Amino acid sequence: MSELNEAYQLAGITEAAGAGQGRRSSSFGCLLERASSGLAVSGGVIFLALIVMSIVSIVGRKLFAAPIQGDVELMQMGTAIGAAAFLPYCEIHDHHIKVDAFSGWLSASARSVLDAVAHLAIMTVAGLLAWRTALQAIDTFSSGEISTLLSFPMWIPIALLVPSFALLSLGGAYRAAYSLNKQKRGTV
Repeated sequence: MSELNEAYQLAGITEAAGAGQGRRSSSFGCLLERASSGLAVSGGVIFLALIVMSIVSIVGRKLFAAPIQGDVELMQMGTAIGAAAFLPYCEIHDHHIKVDAFSGWLSASARSVLDAVAHLAIMTVAGLLAWRTALQAIDTFSSGEISTLLSFPMWIPIALLVPSFALLSLGGAYRAAYSLNKQKRGTV
């Protein structure tokens, strides 16, 4: 828990009295925290809606021979949007899976530099994904592509991925700066 408190302190977060919840004192950190939390909650709501839809479709198919039309298309679109919505939250809180097998023997300072490199890589890849996905949404909009069963415009779910990737990129930059700041201050 002390590592989390240290991360909050270095990222400009102060502990709320007795609540155990941090509050960011920097406006950029606060904005990233709120945006990533909002996206994560929306991703959770999407997954809950998909679960309900799936249950209704399965029950309808088995009991009444009346499944939800296009449930697979909706599941594919919703899953992509929901899963992408969780990524910025994982990045801003540094909850991605790490494999320490190759870096366990390194000093804490060297591991901090490696963390910064990994966060910069996430920032770069997420930025590229946001850019290319936005271009794909524009192209899909101009071509008028629609889904097979529902005739739903495909540019909408594609465009809904862009904010998640953009926020993931910003979160990667933020975490890279945090890791480098942590290494520079010698608090590793």
